[in-house]
Amino acid sequence: MAGAAPSAGRRWRNVHLAREYDTRRGRGLWALLLGIVAAAAPVIGYVVQQNSYVQVQYRIEELRRRQNELREQERRLRIERAALEALPRVEALARERLGLTPPQSGQVVVIGRGSPGRAAR
Repeated sequence: MAGAAPSAGRRWRNVHLAREYDTRRGRGLWALLLGIVAAAAPVIGYVVQQNSYVQVQYRIEELRRRQNELREQERRLRIERAALEALPRVEALARERLGLTPPQSGQVVVIGRGSPGRAAR
């Protein structure tokens, strides 16, 4: 047994081993991966489609809400315009701010259809 121990001056040289590649195992892994991708593709497609659907629904609701706000604003503005265009208010502003007065009976001139200077229709 004394001969089994290496001497201090001797260097061991191991031969590098090359591992053979098992092509059957590689094909099996690729087949498994392809099967997983094939099974997951419809699920991923469904999830993407549902996500798009939900986003569109949120956008539609947002637009409906905005439309209702604009309709309400239009209704308020129509009421305000009607109040501002009311004849009693306009007459009061004309008297107060512009100093206008209602015309006297002699100041009104009525022009008929056949009078000169008026464009024919």
